[in-house]
Amino acid sequence: MSDSLKKTNFTHDIVSVGDEVDNVISAVVSPGGREIIIDKTDVDDAMAYVSEVKGVDIDPAADRKLVRKIDFMLLPLIALLMSCSLMDKTTNSYAALMGFEADLNMTSKQYSWVGSTFYFGYMVFEYPGTMILQRFPLSKALGTAVVLWGIILMLHAATQNTAGFLVLRFILGMFEGMMNPAYMMLVSQWWKKEEQFMRSCLYVGLQGFGTLIGAGTAYGLYTHRGITGHTFASWRLFYIITACITIFLGILSLIHIPDIPTKAWFLNDTEKKYIVQRIRGNQQGFGNHHWKKNQVIEALTDIPSYILFVYGFTYALANGGYNNFGSILLHQDFGFDTGQSMLMNMPGGGIDVVFPPFVAWVCYRFMKNRRLVAAIIVNALVIVGMCLLNFTTHRGSKLAGYLSFYMATAVLSCVYSIISSNVAGSSKKITVSTIYFIGYCVGNIVGPQTFTTAPYVGAKTAMLVSFAVGTFCLASLLFIYHKRNTDRDAQKAALGNKYVVPENIEFSDLTDKENPEFRYSL
Repeated sequence: MSDSLKKTNFTHDIVSVGDEVDNVISAVVSPGGREIIIDKTDVDDAMAYVSEVKGVDIDPAADRKLVRKIDFMLLPLIALLMSCSLMDKTTNSYAALMGFEADLNMTSKQYSWVGSTFYFGYMVFEYPGTMILQRFPLSKALGTAVVLWGIILMLHAATQNTAGFLVLRFILGMFEGMMNPAYMMLVSQWWKKEEQFMRSCLYVGLQGFGTLIGAGTAYGLYTHRGITGHTFASWRLFYIITACITIFLGILSLIHIPDIPTKAWFLNDTEKKYIVQRIRGNQQGFGNHHWKKNQVIEALTDIPSYILFVYGFTYALANGGYNNFGSILLHQDFGFDTGQSMLMNMPGGGIDVVFPPFVAWVCYRFMKNRRLVAAIIVNALVIVGMCLLNFTTHRGSKLAGYLSFYMATAVLSCVYSIISSNVAGSSKKITVSTIYFIGYCVGNIVGPQTFTTAPYVGAKTAMLVSFAVGTFCLASLLFIYHKRNTDRDAQKAALGNKYVVPENIEFSDLTDKENPEFRYSL
């Protein structure tokens, strides 16, 4: 075993075809002391462009212009897709107020399984879905999944019984489970590490428009039921409207989002070279399409993977309850009438839109981009809100506690950006995201089951405890990542001039634990 990092003597063009050379580019010693062989046939897609960008310097003004262009071309569409996803998850809550339980002869116990069944499908197909995202062009896989998701959503309007509705919810979860991992992969491809928290906050936060649109649409359909001239029940029409929007956005995704940044139709040749150069600091590239057993094993044996699992569960425990029982809680526990209960979700959508980007801005401007620290502070505020929801009787203070949940969207954005930034290696990234989303699914399955009878004391207590545990998870991640960064800096300093790494190591599809140059975002 070498006691220092190896320097490559490989002089051939590693992306040329037909070279009669060994496939080994070089070797590097991981921070854990293991020698890693870098094979030119199994590197990141970005490695194919290194010869074209060699010597390219990025002009700061041009770089800022490029970032603005990327933001404008990608973030609105991702945010709209997220909004549709949120609208879909809350349609059940609105549909319940419109009488779909009676139309389908659904009992209250069966309604509790409407949300849970969706997440069974989500969980079962999560890893196969993420493998599809890795194996095939990302934009094509994403767009196809969105279109199929919209078609299944439209079929909800045709169901005549509970069994058919639950089957559709299961299938819908299978397709929707591909959405969030795809967005994480897009963020890691297009933006620098220090830019990723803000972009995650923007696309996750702007899903609040889905709450605003969904609540407004539901209210309009409810208040005009029976006088609009249509023969459909209001809840059926609501599913059709949501589905049409989703299918349109899926087709737009197929056309608009590039497979990788260097194939972007909206970038010129110079900007494409800038893209490759500017993401070097991420110690990640565009991704690798091969499944790697060693990376999967690393993901399954890495402690942060399971901390992310627990956080996903704790967040989703409350999320599952809110999505399926939020409007019902406002109606039965807070005393709002049916129409008011629909509208009272709109302030939460406003919080979603404004608060996460504000947190990201404060984090970048005043906290040296310490996103996990910001997330811990926000989660503490949500705990205060959950205490108001649990222990006060005044409707105003209880409502403030109810709405505090929406601040947790900023924390969710942080966790998404952590998976984008701090998990390297394509196979490891999809495995860790799967572990996280399995926890997320389990929480969403359990969450609705905590809502039994009004005033839902057990559910409120469960939400308070879940956010306390989630805060501990975030603090644990911060400690582990800080310790790893400190240890690597010490190793580098101890080696001095002996510390040499291969050129373009960032595009070798190494994991965060294999790459000695990798540093974790805090």
